[in-house]
Amino acid sequence: MPELLGDLDTPVPLVDVRALEENLSSMEKVTRDAGIAHRPHTKTHKTREIAERQIAHGASGLTVAKVGEAEAMVDAGFDDLFLAYPIIGDVKYERMLPLMQRAKLRIAVDSVAGAEAASRFFAARGERLEVLVEFDGGAGRSGTQSAAEAVALAELVADLPGIELMGVMSYGNAYGTTDLELQARIGTREGTDAVDVARAFADAGLPSPVVSVGSTPTSKYAARVDGVTEIRAGVYAFNDLKQHTLGVAPLERCALTVLATVVSHPRPDRYVLDAGIKTLAGEDYGWGTWGRIWERPDLVITVATEEHGIIAVPPGVEDPGWVVGHRVRIIPNHACGCANMHDELVAFDGDETVVERWRVIGRGRVR
Repeated sequence: MPELLGDLDTPVPLVDVRALEENLSSMEKVTRDAGIAHRPHTKTHKTREIAERQIAHGASGLTVAKVGEAEAMVDAGFDDLFLAYPIIGDVKYERMLPLMQRAKLRIAVDSVAGAEAASRFFAARGERLEVLVEFDGGAGRSGTQSAAEAVALAELVADLPGIELMGVMSYGNAYGTTDLELQARIGTREGTDAVDVARAFADAGLPSPVVSVGSTPTSKYAARVDGVTEIRAGVYAFNDLKQHTLGVAPLERCALTVLATVVSHPRPDRYVLDAGIKTLAGEDYGWGTWGRIWERPDLVITVATEEHGIIAVPPGVEDPGWVVGHRVRIIPNHACGCANMHDELVAFDGDETVVERWRVIGRGRVR
């Protein structure tokens, strides 16, 4: 007998394979139409099986953030990885050495200190590591702050032994607006700024074969900018309540949900689920909510503690009439954090039949 969702213990993360495939196909079309590469960020799902599907959908390689994620993906058989993060310290470089015998690795640098540290380590061991100079595309995180600063760092990288300049990377930020026209402008600007930095490299006689940009909200716009060579969308594989709120994806394209059980109904307007922060991850984006109910999108988790997800039915909203033991699916605010909370994801085919269980091989790989 096939295993059904009703057979599962809760709370448990589910992946609707049909929605997943639709999401992967949609981004594949973006890159195919633009004639550029896609290097999806696996921090969203951290699984071998979904990464394999992304490669099957035309991905040229994978993106990770941390060395631990790279170790997990190389061990799973992937051999072309970009660590889109400033990797600092000999301890981490030591761990990268055996990976470089099995896969092509590339890292981001945004500082003289980072470039010199990588150079000292890898040159002393006769290795050469590919490097992209990071430019802050608006996210306000890491990255050089001007084209001039990026060029100065690129000139240093080009002169240092042990590392090889391959171009520029950037990451924009369209997460602060639900205005699709503004998202388009932000995405276009992200691509344009990165291409401008690459042209500044060329003007200085520096190579820049790679211009890598893009988040899920900005990728389809940045991809259209002439000179961009690859995008690095991540959460697109699942989508989530954040992406839906931004207007990026309809609810039915949210492939990751959490199956939970009503464990308490202590008063008429309150239902308690067995899925709290330790299940859904700890981001509420200031919304005061922690997830939306798939079957009743007018209901949200209004309070989350470690193991309790509390739904307060607002005045005037129809009571769902659930009893203790009833099951619901939750659309998490942020799919990436949610997936990282679990040992495995349960894949189903859209009609509640379990098809596979996927181990979250990158879970907890924060170093």
